[in-house]
Amino acid sequence: MNDDTRATPGEGTPVGPGTIDNQVIKDMLWAFAVRSPEHAALLIGNDGTITWTNSGAEVILGAEPGGLIGRNMGSFFTRRDLAAGIPEHERVEARSRGTASDDRWLSRLDGSRFWASGVTVYLGPFVQEMDCCAYLKLFRDLTEVKMQLESSRKRCRAASEASDKKSAAIALLAHELRNPLSGISLAAGMLKRRIGDDVPSAADPIDVIERNVELAVRLIEDLMQHSKVASDGFQLDKTRCKLREMLETSTSIAKRQMEEESRLVRVLLPQHEIEVDVDPMRMQQVFVNLIANALRYTPMPGRIWVSGTVEGHEAIVRVTDEGIGIAPDRLERLFEMFTLPRLDSSKLGLGLGLALVKKIIELHGGTVQARSEGVGKGSQFVVRFPVH
Repeated sequence: MNDDTRATPGEGTPVGPGTIDNQVIKDMLWAFAVRSPEHAALLIGNDGTITWTNSGAEVILGAEPGGLIGRNMGSFFTRRDLAAGIPEHERVEARSRGTASDDRWLSRLDGSRFWASGVTVYLGPFVQEMDCCAYLKLFRDLTEVKMQLESSRKRCRAASEASDKKSAAIALLAHELRNPLSGISLAAGMLKRRIGDDVPSAADPIDVIERNVELAVRLIEDLMQHSKVASDGFQLDKTRCKLREMLETSTSIAKRQMEEESRLVRVLLPQHEIEVDVDPMRMQQVFVNLIANALRYTPMPGRIWVSGTVEGHEAIVRVTDEGIGIAPDRLERLFEMFTLPRLDSSKLGLGLGLALVKKIIELHGGTVQARSEGVGKGSQFVVRFPVH
């Protein structure tokens, strides 16, 4: 048997490889048109002439029944795309690759535009010696989706610009607040030295002034740090570090900050050394913040664990506590700026610490997540970032 023998289409015998009857294609397209009227389907010849369309194409392009036959496919491209030779390029690409994706603004016959998403398929390998159907073009009108995306992008750009302006204003305000606070702190210290032990009743009020000045200075420092890290020109200063040493140092600093140096915080890592490429100062900020939060929100005798490991190409650090936990409705917004602390009565900060943590981790190409089963059930913060 000669495998290359090809029967003449339409005679009830099997169609040989490489040849499909023109009517067979039209029958398949008709079935497609009935099932999917919201799609446009067009057969296009080698010279770009439209030889057949479904009703969906006529509706989308605003043509009368049969009004597209004989037109060139370029008639529904925009003037800019016509000048750039896009219709011809589309056919060349389809002939070369088999298909050509096409997501662009097209033009209806009345001149109005719509956003089309589709594909042009080269039929040459299947249809021989039939110039009338060299290409099949399919597309949908997705103008509404396109406009929604554009609207979302505009809102994102506007929000980003507003956020940048807010960060700049916060940084300026924080900088200006440092001078009067320095004056208050200096005056309180001088007053304390002059009064000495002569006026014991004045000692407590002066101590209150100094503690509140220290708190205000810490809040201002948080504001300036967040503004600095969030700025476009901020760069990490990465170096090779040992994760164990970083976590142990961060734990010691956090315990000292919270005045709980005797508190037991378990630091758990594998025996083998884990080395990471990070900005050590910024990453230490992350871990000190998370561990200090665990100390702050875990009353005695609640336990705290800081564990580190490696999973694939990522370093994983988990800070777990048996503290007050986090309400489910606060988990999603926990890392946003100026969100409320875990306790409504808490006045320990502006809600910038976790926002700063998230930004630093993202700059390292990592992620941070908070988990909690609810109030009173403890919490866990999971930090992931590339090892190298």
